[in-house]
Amino acid sequence: MKLFKSLLLVAAIAGLFTSCSDEGYWDAYNTKSTTTYSFMQQSNNFNLGATDTLPDIKVTVNRNTNRGNVTLPLNVQFNSNIMSVDAANIMPKDEANITSQDNVVVIFNEGEYTADLIINVDEARIQKGFNYKAQVSFLVDSLNFFEHNYSISGNKSFTLTFVQNYTWIPVGNVKYTEALVSAFYGVQNLTYSVPAEQAKENHEYIRLIDPYGKAWPYNPNFSAVDNQKHYMTFNCTNDGVYMDGIHYSGIEMSDGELRFMSMAYYYMQNGKSFDEVKAAGYCGTLSEDLVITFPVGTILISEANYNGGAWYQSNTTGEFAIDLSTAELLE
Repeated sequence: MKLFKSLLLVAAIAGLFTSCSDEGYWDAYNTKSTTTYSFMQQSNNFNLGATDTLPDIKVTVNRNTNRGNVTLPLNVQFNSNIMSVDAANIMPKDEANITSQDNVVVIFNEGEYTADLIINVDEARIQKGFNYKAQVSFLVDSLNFFEHNYSISGNKSFTLTFVQNYTWIPVGNVKYTEALVSAFYGVQNLTYSVPAEQAKENHEYIRLIDPYGKAWPYNPNFSAVDNQKHYMTFNCTNDGVYMDGIHYSGIEMSDGELRFMSMAYYYMQNGKSFDEVKAAGYCGTLSEDLVITFPVGTILISEANYNGGAWYQSNTTGEFAIDLSTAELLE
């Protein structure tokens, strides 16, 4: 009787590790569970005053177990080169065994449920009024995800935004000749009135408020992305003018939100000096009668999700202009 009971117990235990397949035969039970990962936060935003300092930026990744040493690859994108990934999160490919172009990783040690990605910011180079953005996501096509039975749940990406604000002073309305969207899509360029502001701390900075909002005659034909204000900022000097930063229009196209960027800004973000981009003919001009114009094709346009967010030349008619003569500019 004892032998019979022992055999039953062995059979019961063995049954725990087998399962019946659709074909009717028995397969060994897969005891390897899936480790899931998620970002602790989906987003974080810092809206800094003119004298505020930016706190340390830490992006935390969670996992549902604390077992094992794991190197997890991430995809990181910045819209400015004043941001960078900390050296502790950069690993050679042969060590990390990953396919990430920049080898960005977070490292989980045995006994840990979380791992951190550190983003460094060169605060001395922060441009007031510019909206900085960092996007972090899991590199799902990495070898690690296939070889080690990992999966993603919860927050699948993280977005950081921060801006250090000027003190913006209303200066009245300017006349805006829109030749970016209209020229790119082949409709008539229109001139209309748009409110503007000037930076108290640096009078060279001027921004238009919602140039593609209700003031834009074509606005009723498009859907708004959100209810926030959207700005178009320019650095206006006697030597040259450039659109400062990547600017979001607030209008939704079939392939995402329309965005704008000047070629001068693009090349300065990629190591060229202001003098170099000016010599190359990428800057606009501010005339003596206070009209901003740009050379043909030197302002770029993009739909966020079209062709990977690729940029295309706009202002192909050369009619883009901002007439500041109607504004009450700061002295």
